[in-house]
Amino acid sequence: MNVKLLLEGPETMPLNDSGQIRVLEAFFASAIIFGSLILTGPIYVASKNTSDNRTLYSLGLNVLTELDREGELGQLIAQNNWTEVSSCLSLLLPFGVSYNVTIYNENLEVVNSSPISDGSLEGKNVVSVQYLLVERTHLNFYVVRLQLAYIK
Repeated sequence: MNVKLLLEGPETMPLNDSGQIRVLEAFFASAIIFGSLILTGPIYVASKNTSDNRTLYSLGLNVLTELDREGELGQLIAQNNWTEVSSCLSLLLPFGVSYNVTIYNENLEVVNSSPISDGSLEGKNVVSVQYLLVERTHLNFYVVRLQLAYIK
């Protein structure tokens, strides 16, 4: 009797394939999930809505007014401290809004020697805010042009 079992071997034993099927199911499920995540990705809709433009304009004007409330913006411009101007704007503007600043003196010559920006505004719907600034210590006049756009 023992010889008969040894001669028949494993071919006659019933196979249990449920473990292999579960592994294949898990593999295909994860492939479908990761594939759908890769294919869908973030979808951005370019909007040229006028309410977005008004929102950006109001935001820019409020940020410049807040920076100029105690005369801090005028002091930073008089000191040519462009990195501090950039860091203040980065703190006050919400995430997802890109900016570019150009500062002109009373002769409309560019004052800032280095760019004040946090990214490129090319190909975006840009809103420009002009702000007249008086530096209170030396009574110098500046025009601050802040350009804003949503990062898409």
